[in-house]
Amino acid sequence: MLINLGTPAEPTARGLREFYRYFFADRFVFDINPIGLWLLRNLIIMPLRAPRTARDYAGIWMEQGSPLQVYSERVRRGVQEQFDAAGADVAVRIGMAYSKPFIGDALAELEREGRDEILVFPLYPQYARATTESAFYAVRTATASWRQAPKLRFINDFYAEPAFIRVWAEVIRANLARVNVDHLVFSYHGLPEAAIRRTDKRGCCNFGACCDEVSEVNRNCYRAQCMATSRAIAGALDREVEASSVAFQSRFGPAEWTKPYLDLHLRELLAQGKKRVAVATPSFVTDCLETLHEIGREYREQFIEAGGEELILLPNLNDAPEWIDTVYEIAIQELPTA
Repeated sequence: MLINLGTPAEPTARGLREFYRYFFADRFVFDINPIGLWLLRNLIIMPLRAPRTARDYAGIWMEQGSPLQVYSERVRRGVQEQFDAAGADVAVRIGMAYSKPFIGDALAELEREGRDEILVFPLYPQYARATTESAFYAVRTATASWRQAPKLRFINDFYAEPAFIRVWAEVIRANLARVNVDHLVFSYHGLPEAAIRRTDKRGCCNFGACCDEVSEVNRNCYRAQCMATSRAIAGALDREVEASSVAFQSRFGPAEWTKPYLDLHLRELLAQGKKRVAVATPSFVTDCLETLHEIGREYREQFIEAGGEELILLPNLNDAPEWIDTVYEIAIQELPTA
């Protein structure tokens, strides 16, 4: 079961409102006062943000549909073909948190097929309660009503898996060979600092040097895992990238989010004379609104207006054959009998 967040079914205000209806119902994401959440959803998001975001989606929409939906299905099909070629009786399904095919519906199909062992593989490289743990909860809730409970296996994260690091290094290397840049930024989807503190069971989190390594103490720290991914990819690139850094994007609202913020970090790079910057996004596995529009259009325009020469968004893993191989490789590590 490959799991991702999901995507609007169409790039319209109606499509966004339907998507938001499920998204804003997830208490793993919005752990706030129900009245405040209702006001946010119904007075700001639905009437104001949905139409504007729909226009942004229209700008990245592919002929076959949303990039996230299109690439996810291609990956599913590619992984299924590899299991079939190996003669393994493994069914590969996609479950989306907030859009079709919903996690519960995909699991119901597996129950009808008589599948009794399920590997739950959230396509979120770094662990976060709002994504990974939400997916696990949805799976456990859906399978709790099965007549015979299936055996569940969960992939918590794969931020440092050698195959994942290798494929990102290959994508970056291939694309940087065609352009001239001064600096490479690894950009990750930000999280509220309060959300990360909730996973800090030992009180070690200070959003600084504590993220320089991942240990048993901070094993599920999202920021520390992002830093580890960046170090590993930069190490795999070796001398091919002289300078790189880490930043976080997509913050929303007045709360403190993981830092440094990408938009401010890009201005700092400009002040250092870095005018041609490439951005890679290894907290995603598929290009989506947050990569194609937020970085590829909004931040690029801001960067150039501020004096930069070029901000180059490197493509995500999407449906690259090497990424399909990686998903299969990680899966068979967890399913040795496959």
